[in-house]
Amino acid sequence: MLVLRKSGRPHHGVVHLVLLLGLVGAFQSETASAQQYDLYAGLIKSKGYVVGSPLSQSGFHRWNGDTTWTHIGWNHPHVSAVSILPSRPNVVFLAAANGAMRSLDGGKSWKIVTGWQVTELQDVKINPSNPSEIVIAGAYGIWRSQDGGDSWTDVSDGLKKRFVQRLVYDNSDSNRILAGTDGGVYVSENHSAWRPLSEDVPVLDLEQSASDASVWIAGTRGKGVMLSSDGGRTWTYAKGRRVAGMNVYGATVDPANAKHLAAAGWKTGVLISNNGGRSWSKRTRGLPTDSFYQVEFDPGHNGRLWAATIEQGIYYTDDDGKTWTDAGMYGTLVFDLEFVRKEGAK
Repeated sequence: MLVLRKSGRPHHGVVHLVLLLGLVGAFQSETASAQQYDLYAGLIKSKGYVVGSPLSQSGFHRWNGDTTWTHIGWNHPHVSAVSILPSRPNVVFLAAANGAMRSLDGGKSWKIVTGWQVTELQDVKINPSNPSEIVIAGAYGIWRSQDGGDSWTDVSDGLKKRFVQRLVYDNSDSNRILAGTDGGVYVSENHSAWRPLSEDVPVLDLEQSASDASVWIAGTRGKGVMLSSDGGRTWTYAKGRRVAGMNVYGATVDPANAKHLAAAGWKTGVLISNNGGRSWSKRTRGLPTDSFYQVEFDPGHNGRLWAATIEQGIYYTDDDGKTWTDAGMYGTLVFDLEFVRKEGAK
């Protein structure tokens, strides 16, 4: 920071002004960074629901920046995942219980683009290098579209178990896709058949570091967290009593720091590691529950972590879980938190 000096000593008024301008500049920079991204959620309003009663607003939502959310599209009973490309913000794909849903106008109108045989979808991803290619996954395998969702082909060859929770395009090679399945982590390269990369363990979540393409993290059922430091080619289990053997529904890597990790699940609380997974701290003080469905780092706020509880609301922390801020959505199960860079944002 530049400090103006008078007669060899800083003038107190000038120093105060410069410090104030510096704080204002930092605030403006942080605010501008935050405004570069929209946060979307795929969820179900589950708490207190009685079968046959009218359904409250459920499905696809966008955060308003406080404790309120804007409901977009159908009042859908189950949206598992969201995919939007910054280069085509009006094109939205949802993975839902009744198939893949597509909007070409930012959510004003929707169409189910899969047939009756494609149900119980868990994830959807648009190829960032080729927006005409979309992959979806669910209880019965993986499908690919190469025409923007107009037609689909079953591409599940090679999977030992066809229940698939997560799909991730490798950010260093978009011809390479990793899948988190009930039979472990699998890979498909250049549209080839799937082959296993890990042992046979149910994978509930899967994510790649945005800053170091070699780093991957996976949440598992009953085996805690799996980690890879070689691009997902080999995997090891994170050690430590807090994480080993746990059901981990959500696992994430800080986009600015590949050693800053978080995981969460049923009765695990929010677990945070600052050393690449060698040790973990439980950071649930101040939260209404220690059961969670999703965690995600915020690319628009340095170090901010979001955590979606099981029916007790969504919260975020800016100090590694020492304190938490309520972001609303009480009574929901949140299956996906998706940050999308706004069109034109740098």
